[in-house]
Amino acid sequence: MLVGHRVILRPFRRSDLEGLYELTSDVREIGDFWPLGCISEPRWFKQFEETNWWSDDHKILLVTDREGRRLGQVMIFKASHWYGGWELAYRIYKPEDRGKGYMTEAVRMATAYLFEQTAIGRIQIVLDPRNIGSRTVAERAGYQLEGTLRRAYFHQGALMDLLLFSIIRNEVPPISNLLAPLE
Repeated sequence: MLVGHRVILRPFRRSDLEGLYELTSDVREIGDFWPLGCISEPRWFKQFEETNWWSDDHKILLVTDREGRRLGQVMIFKASHWYGGWELAYRIYKPEDRGKGYMTEAVRMATAYLFEQTAIGRIQIVLDPRNIGSRTVAERAGYQLEGTLRRAYFHQGALMDLLLFSIIRNEVPPISNLLAPLE
C-alpha cells in the first residue's frame, strides 16, 4: 500500500467490490474518453476471483482518499511484448472528484513504485488528444509528449489519433519522497 499526502494507492480487496461493478460500468460516469467495453457481472467477479486483478503483466490499483473513499483506479500493463516497458492508464470514477489533483499524485506514486520494483527504463501513457484532464495528469506527473499515434484507436465510431507520453527512470524521484510520513 502506498500512502501519499492525499491519496492511497493499493491492490483491490474483496470488500472494495460492493457497488464497484455499477460504478465502473455506468456509461454516464465513464466520460467521453474511456472505452465503452461491456463485461458481464459474473465474468467481472470471476476475473477478480482468479487474479485479484493482479498478475505479472497486468495490475489494477485502487485510488482512495486518506479516509478510504474510492476515487478511481490506475491500471499498469506491459506496453509491448518485445521490450520491458510498462504503460499506465487511469480514471477517476465520479466527475465531482476530477480536477482535484488526486490522480496526479496517484500516477506519480505508481510511476516511482514501478521504477523501484522493476528493471525497466521507461513507462508510457497513451491518451486521446481531446482529453485535457488526462493530459494534464500526465504532464504534471512528469511525463513528456513523444508524439502522435495516427488513427491508432477505434472509439465512438471513428479511428482516432492518440498521444504518446513517456517518462524515464532518471526523471522520477524515489518513492520515499512521495509518501506521507508515518503518523
